[in-house]
Amino acid sequence: MIRAAVLSFSLIALAACSGEPAQQESADDFANRIGGQGGQAAPGALDPAQPDPNAPSVAVAVPPQNADLTQLQKLGDIGGVNLGPREGSCTFMADGNELIMAAGMKEPTVPGKAVVRLGGSLVVADAGPGGLASIKSGTTFTGEGFTVQVAPAAGEAQSRAANVVVSQAGGNSQNYSGNWICA
Repeated sequence: MIRAAVLSFSLIALAACSGEPAQQESADDFANRIGGQGGQAAPGALDPAQPDPNAPSVAVAVPPQNADLTQLQKLGDIGGVNLGPREGSCTFMADGNELIMAAGMKEPTVPGKAVVRLGGSLVVADAGPGGLASIKSGTTFTGEGFTVQVAPAAGEAQSRAANVVVSQAGGNSQNYSGNWICA
């Protein structure tokens, strides 16, 4: 019985090894096999001309030219954003989307920083001195050509209703309502 099993296994292994050598496929064949057709991406694939939404993002100091600086966009991945040293942070959430992330030190002489997404780019804005306490109670962040005023409801709760006004240097502004969540 064992001899028959070993013989059967040996025959199967020999048959697998004795096949013709595999032909190497071309790069185009490989691309077509994994989803591209005629050099074009499959439906639902990422557009290589656009940034990968899953890649770590870094912030810029200046928003994209011709962007509407009053239209906050969902932050997405901010893992590559440097908000400097921090001992706490706050996030503004509206309609289930994170629109602002701010951070600061507990030292009141140290200004805080925030990041927003404008025109598809992450942009850093600065707060004046006041540290983390100022950020938690509501402050104004200033970036190149825009300001973000955060006004949370009074109190010390970790999550409070808040209004945000984003103003563009040209005078246009947009109001947002949501929650200011601090840790």
